[in-house]
Amino acid sequence: MSRIRSSLSLLVGCVWALGLGGTAALAADMAMPVKAPPPPPPPPSWWSGFIEVVYNFGQVNPQGQAVYREGDLQVISGLNLTLYKDKAGFINNVSVGGIAIFDFAGQSTMGPSDSLWASISSGQGAQQDNNLYHILAVDGSVTFGQYWTLADTFFWFGGDNANGSTTDPANGPYPANCAVNNGPTGAASGAYLGCGMFTAWYWNELKLSLNDGAITNWPISFNPYVIWVYELYPSGEAGVLGTGTTAQCFSCNNQGTDFIIGMVPKLSLQPYLALPITLTAPTWFTVGPSSYWQGNGCGCSSGSLGVFTTGLTASLAMTWIPVQYGHWNLKGGFQWYDIINNALIADNQVTYGSSFTSHNIVTGFVGVGVGF
Repeated sequence: MSRIRSSLSLLVGCVWALGLGGTAALAADMAMPVKAPPPPPPPPSWWSGFIEVVYNFGQVNPQGQAVYREGDLQVISGLNLTLYKDKAGFINNVSVGGIAIFDFAGQSTMGPSDSLWASISSGQGAQQDNNLYHILAVDGSVTFGQYWTLADTFFWFGGDNANGSTTDPANGPYPANCAVNNGPTGAASGAYLGCGMFTAWYWNELKLSLNDGAITNWPISFNPYVIWVYELYPSGEAGVLGTGTTAQCFSCNNQGTDFIIGMVPKLSLQPYLALPITLTAPTWFTVGPSSYWQGNGCGCSSGSLGVFTTGLTASLAMTWIPVQYGHWNLKGGFQWYDIINNALIADNQVTYGSSFTSHNIVTGFVGVGVGF
């Protein structure tokens, strides 16, 4: 019995000790401050933007006007602000933004000796070291019906003589009539070149596009669009081929209009190659009244088609760079242009040289960019 009483006493003592220990631990936990839950993640920013640096091996603008025959460097940046979002409603997104493009080309890369750029580089009021132009744009867009986007963009182009100045810092005042016989071989006598430099001009683009990939969920999407282009009246004096034409091509009419109809087929190679590579094939053609390509008075427009172009661009997402530094990518590709309208052929003889009569122009490019 004494042994049983000893065992019971030991058991009661252990239970008592454990109870005191548990009570003490509980009291200690209750005395400690309660940890606050982690704060929720910040809402996604309604600001987005990008910066790209692209080197072009030749350059042709969307209207089929050859700009540079060899190399030039472009710095392109954009900023966008979302004003409204609603995935469920008919209006899904409203945003505003802007784009800035700066283009640099060395004098030695501006084509043959009889090209427009070579003549400007050696003429009155010219910049002797390089050629620079810049394009600024403001835009607004509305996404509706989940898949459609209507966007309007206003462009302002500025060259060396962007404000139509009649005084050059290096050479003093221009002649009173500002008419310098500074044209390339084959140009009309007294070809009017804005005293060797380009003034500013403006145009507007209204674009309707469809995000068909969100509808089909196919591996490839086509992303068709149509753009109504309206050339606005320019500021200051400018022009080539003896006129005051300042539009996206030398033969394009001021206050004229045409349409760009195109698509951007897109395919991700990630599911097939396990690499973050995306292929796109920008393709479009321009169409409008034949008179649109009569702006320089050449009388050489050959119909309602301007240019057809297609190409291939490969973009590699640089996923090894931490996202806090932005979303980086490398890209490269080529673009082939079929210059259909004879007026554009004449335009490109001015920029590429009087001996250039080809309908076919191929350009290439490489670049790096970051989005945020």
